[in-house]
Amino acid sequence: MKSIIIQGIIFCIVLSCSIRVHALPADSTITKISKDTSELKRGIFGSPQTELEIKFDKSKLAPQNVRIIFNELFRQYLTIKNALAYSDAFSAKRNTLTLLEQMKTNTKDIDIINKDDRWMIFLFNYENIRSKVEAADFIQEQRFLFGEISSGLQQFIKYYGLYDKTIYLMQCSNNEKNVNGSWLSDSRDKKNPYLGSINDTACAKVKEVWVF
Repeated sequence: MKSIIIQGIIFCIVLSCSIRVHALPADSTITKISKDTSELKRGIFGSPQTELEIKFDKSKLAPQNVRIIFNELFRQYLTIKNALAYSDAFSAKRNTLTLLEQMKTNTKDIDIINKDDRWMIFLFNYENIRSKVEAADFIQEQRFLFGEISSGLQQFIKYYGLYDKTIYLMQCSNNEKNVNGSWLSDSRDKKNPYLGSINDTACAKVKEVWVF
């Protein structure tokens, strides 16, 4: 257990330095709309929830060809999320390695990305990150790594954008099960990658809606 914790700390430092970017693009890039979702769903105690809808200004995002590439990365990311929701450790590792490889190869000829110092740091640490994923055989390790990869990819998607998509930033906070994580989804599904639940009606909440 001690070695896992140490490994996790090292990975967290490497990945955080590698793929975290601005919290949000400049205000001119987005429009924020608070939306009362009481008609959509209510919390555990029946209180209405509020989710934030973020409409991105396409003219301030990356060119269309770059956003299409991030669409492909996002589709691969969803395969990891779904594998973890089904507690499928084999598929989670395989799909994470595929995502990392796609992040490296699918962007190699895109100037706007290769001139981004933060992306270059990710590429510099690529082999180290990959080795952490390859060594993660237990589902809890994989969920920890997913949280770090998810956090980094969220920021890149905010910065570069997707093409013609609406996606959902999901959140789960459960003190009893020591879970506090977020992930992206292409629908309002209840597949929770951190708890291994394919129908989590208690914890999985829509925090934000991103409209590209």
